Amino acid sequence: MIACKESAIKATGGSNVIYGGAGNKILAAALGEVACSIQHKFGGPWDLCAPQAIITAMGGRITDLFGDEISLYEPDSITKYRRNERGYIATPPGSDIDHDALVALLNREPSVQKYKDSIN
Repeated sequence: MIACKESAIKATGGSNVIYGGAGNKILAAALGEVACSIQHKFGGPWDLCAPQAIITAMGGRITDLFGDEISLYEPDSITKYRRNERGYIATPPGSDIDHDALVALLNREPSVQKYKDSIN
């Protein structure tokens, strides 16, 4: 989502870096190559399983776009059929960017709220 990218860049003074694949983006965050990684959709559990474990083990954070824990593996999750559309936000260990503050900033964007309403 353009609004997420623009808000994150404006708030952090960062820039947009293009990486292929959700796993590569999360690993770039885990390694501190980027200040954060944001994606509003991904293919499925295979995109997040290993990268989520790695970034978490390294002390980074990953949640869905709305600040909730990633719920790909919960069979009775409220997002059961569209959980990959909740995307993710990943921040590296020791980041200057406060993960929760970034989530709150992005969720103030009207387009993000509209998107959330469309997938719930």
